[in-house]
Amino acid sequence: MSLIESEIDKLQKKTVDLKSTNAKLKKRIKALESALEKAEQNSRVKSEFLENMSHEIRTSMNGIVGMTSLVLETKLTSEQQQYLEMVNTSVDRLQEVVSEVLDYSKIEAGLLDLEPQDFNLKESLDHDLYLLRLAAEQKGITLTCKVDPDVPESVYGDPKRLVQVLTNLVNNAIRHTESGGVSIFVKNDGYDDSNRLSLHFSVHDTGTGIDLEKQQRIFQAFSQPGSRQTASAEGIGVGLTICSQLVKMMGGELGLASSRKGSTFWFSVPFREVVDIDLEFEMDQLAAEREARTSTYALQGARVLLAEDDPINRLLTETLLTQAGVEVTSVENGEEASRLAEVNDYQIILMDVQMPVVDGLEATRKIRQVEKKSGKRRTTIIALTALAMQGDREKCLQAGMDDYISKPIEKKQLLNMLTTYLTSSALVVDGDVESKQQLVQCLVENGWNVTIAESGRSAMYEASLNPFDLILLDTRMPQMGGIEAAKVIRRLEEYSGRHAHIVGIGWGGSGEEQRCLENGIDGYIARPFTREKITERLKQLRV
Repeated sequence: MSLIESEIDKLQKKTVDLKSTNAKLKKRIKALESALEKAEQNSRVKSEFLENMSHEIRTSMNGIVGMTSLVLETKLTSEQQQYLEMVNTSVDRLQEVVSEVLDYSKIEAGLLDLEPQDFNLKESLDHDLYLLRLAAEQKGITLTCKVDPDVPESVYGDPKRLVQVLTNLVNNAIRHTESGGVSIFVKNDGYDDSNRLSLHFSVHDTGTGIDLEKQQRIFQAFSQPGSRQTASAEGIGVGLTICSQLVKMMGGELGLASSRKGSTFWFSVPFREVVDIDLEFEMDQLAAEREARTSTYALQGARVLLAEDDPINRLLTETLLTQAGVEVTSVENGEEASRLAEVNDYQIILMDVQMPVVDGLEATRKIRQVEKKSGKRRTTIIALTALAMQGDREKCLQAGMDDYISKPIEKKQLLNMLTTYLTSSALVVDGDVESKQQLVQCLVENGWNVTIAESGRSAMYEASLNPFDLILLDTRMPQMGGIEAAKVIRRLEEYSGRHAHIVGIGWGGSGEEQRCLENGIDGYIARPFTREKITERLKQLRV
């Protein structure tokens, strides 16, 4: 009996201990939940602060950059020209600082993405190196760049981020070099196990160098230690941190070596080699020339409603559009924009997001509701916003906007986007090579912008991203036929509010045309056909 009582006593003690441990764990969990909630709240506050700061700074910069550019296009004295160019230089530096802050916040949150593409390495570096060379000459030092002969001319990677890293390192080197010069070296380090080419970039300067102890802190944010932090130093101390993170994202590493004779910052990044980029460049040039001709034609007399509360930005945008031949109506808030959109037929509405009375997002929702109830044609709405944080584009699209331009607004970007939405666009999906060539040639000759997809699945993907006016679908494509793809596209349109004219393409017979009409397809063209037949059929469909 005493043995049983002893065991019971032990169990009771264990129970008490477990209860005590459980209470401690609950308290710890509650503390962790509280800390997590506080961290999330701090993150939200930080994001809101960055959004507001970005909006205020970019709105002002948009006015300064735009108006300065307009004045520079007028007749000026040499002194006036010099002063305005100095304003531009200051604004460029301000833009760099804002971009650094936003890049740093995005990297911290894991929201910064690379945008790899085929690019010419030398051409990507030339423009920025020219500006940096001028900065070096003004300081009385030299800037040289040597690229080894075995470095390929064209590679696949992110040119914007590569140039950002290299120019940051060169800028720092120039800033902290009083005599001598700065040298850039690019060499081929061979291939890795994935058959990627490793390129080694180094920037050497003849400055005073950095103490060994202080080198360990130089890649930390908001830190510019040692002799590198002088009264003339610019920046906020996040440039090297961003460079280090960008190089890691690109699959490389960044390092430095320093002595009293100078410092060398280096980084190695893997790239894919590219072939036939010259042909692609020629095609891009031809496309750019055609876009310029199309833009001139499409913008003439286009009816645009501009909603912008900032008077300077409103005048700037009005001027850019009027110079391009656009008929502009301007309002100061979203309430006026939604009222005018209800009673007038505009081809495009440029809608600032942050406005008094009714903001751009709410105004867009009102316009879409009116269009849905009245059956009125859907008007293209493009957001103009000084916000530049992750998710801003998605907010605009969810409100019913079609696209997004962030400030400061570039004239070319604005006019190109307007041209895209003012020009009829077609998607062609045809497995028969001969008929596809006929369709594309006919559409291009009639002023259409044409996108080609190779399958029904590709057609669905393209249609989900772009507002096509016309979609030509082969009814018998492998994996997914045109009729099945059309059904999916129509379901997607229920969410987007768009409606493309879909035309089926086939060899006729077996009631194929009837099946197309029963499944959301607006018309049908049977092979074989001529360009005259295509043109006539499109007229019948009122496309």
